[in-house]
Amino acid sequence: MRGNILGIFFTILSGVMIALIVLAYGRSDKMAPEFRFSALDLIYDSETKDKDLIVGINAYDAKDGDITDRIVVEKVVLNKDAETAVVYYAVADHSGNVTKQSRVFPANIADIEFNGDSSDKIEDGVHPKLSFEDGDSTTAASSADSEEETNGN
Repeated sequence: MRGNILGIFFTILSGVMIALIVLAYGRSDKMAPEFRFSALDLIYDSETKDKDLIVGINAYDAKDGDITDRIVVEKVVLNKDAETAVVYYAVADHSGNVTKQSRVFPANIADIEFNGDSSDKIEDGVHPKLSFEDGDSTTAASSADSEEETNGN
C-alpha cells in the first residue's frame, strides 16, 4: 500500500516538473536580434577603425530592446580587384541568440597597400600589449634575444 502511494506521488511530481520545464521553455527568448543599417559615406582605408565601421548601424531584439552597444566587427575582407571591403558584423542578445550580416564599402586599395591595413597588427603572445608593426621594433627585439643567448653561453 505504501509503495503505491509513493508511486503515485512520484508520478504526479514528474508531471509537475514536465509542465514547469515546458512553461519555462515556452517563455524563453528564441528570436534572433536584427540589424538596421543607415546610409554611410565611408571609404575603407588604412586609417579606418572598427568604431568607424559601426557608425550608422543599430541592433534591436524583441525582448532586450536596443542592443547596439553589443555589435562587433568580426572581420574585414578586402577585394583588391573590385576595390571594396566587405565588413562582417555580429551581435548577440542576452539570451545568446546571434545574428551576423555584412556590408560592402568602397576601399582605397592604394592607401592600404602603402600604409598597411589598420586591422593588421602582429602581437606577441607573451606580451600582448607589444605590437611589432615596423622593422625597427622587430630587429631590436631579435637582437636583444641574441645578446641574451650569447651572454648565457
